[in-house]
Amino acid sequence: MEKRYVLEWLDRAINEFNPTQTQSANFEDHRFKSFLKEVMDETARQIAYLKKLAFQYPKKRKFQEVLDLYFSALNNLIDNARLNLKLIASESVISKKALELVLASLADIHTFLLNRYTVSINPDEPLRKYNLAVPVIDFAQPTDNILLSNHPALASLIEDEFDAVFSTGNLANITPRQAKHWKDLNDQICTPEQQNPGDEYFCSLELLLIERNFNSTKFVKYLTNRFTSHMEEYASGNSIEKLAYIQKLFNQIPVIKGLAYDLQHDDLSLTINNWFICEIEFRSRSNTGKGREAPSTATKSNGCIKKTADKVLCKLTVDQLALFFKAADQSKIIAAKSLSAIFQAVAPYLSTPYKEDISHGSLRSKSYSVEGRDEEQLLSFLTKLTRQIEEL
Repeated sequence: MEKRYVLEWLDRAINEFNPTQTQSANFEDHRFKSFLKEVMDETARQIAYLKKLAFQYPKKRKFQEVLDLYFSALNNLIDNARLNLKLIASESVISKKALELVLASLADIHTFLLNRYTVSINPDEPLRKYNLAVPVIDFAQPTDNILLSNHPALASLIEDEFDAVFSTGNLANITPRQAKHWKDLNDQICTPEQQNPGDEYFCSLELLLIERNFNSTKFVKYLTNRFTSHMEEYASGNSIEKLAYIQKLFNQIPVIKGLAYDLQHDDLSLTINNWFICEIEFRSRSNTGKGREAPSTATKSNGCIKKTADKVLCKLTVDQLALFFKAADQSKIIAAKSLSAIFQAVAPYLSTPYKEDISHGSLRSKSYSVEGRDEEQLLSFLTKLTRQIEEL
């Protein structure tokens, strides 16, 4: 394995043409031919090194570390070479030609590196780290696009978000993930197939953003404000049921797996579902408070009387609870004579923001058919739980 600085020769060659340190004008014509061969040999050596790099470091983490260091060093050399090229006096023709050779060599190495290890480029590192240009995206405008013109408020939100990301002051921070997300989103917005009216609740533009996990804080606020405004049209007794129905519609929207706009925030699905849970819980408590003057009633289940106040509130749906206990039973984390026995034991002691009383029969029936969205949501909660355990 390489133990020394593998780009040392190129580094020395670039410094040789730094007018502030050396007399680059003294680079003579007869030396140019031999220098040309040296540059070609060094380029071949670097590419040979890169070809075997993945085999030298079979462990992915170490390989990524070495690759990132190489990228960083290479890009610094490219910047230095470009700077020195500007500083060399115009009359130093041979020196300029020699440094241009070095710069062309660096460009060839850079191109090879990108082509060979594209999948190893961190999509959340700035493009400038890899010496990549920020793509020019001619984003669709409401005046020219039916989809955007039909939804002016949402179009304005998208435009503001795009301008913030691609503003002059933020260009150095744009990542490959952001650039690709905006390019793909723009392509979808301009696709004729997207010009449909949407479903019974969400418009086509909202559906597009939800399926692409556009987890911008502005879009989250837009959705929750819309849901809240919609609830004001309903009497308090119907609001919880309506919220649960909207949540069901939201969770039925297919989402592109592995896609995310901003990794600094939770997935849009998780954030919105957490909002639904908190909102339904708040409205449930408000309704309970209004009815406290009425005679209290107790829930009877299998001969046991359990009050809601005695139960554990679990911020999962009945479907997700059924899936959780089924997985715990099959993995032997929880032991009982049967899965039904587990449901009978836990049902009287659990409640959700949606149901104060859970029957073991409903848990059992839900365990037979699992929806993909419930599985994804439960995995998200478990991932969050794992992180919390690691911090203890």
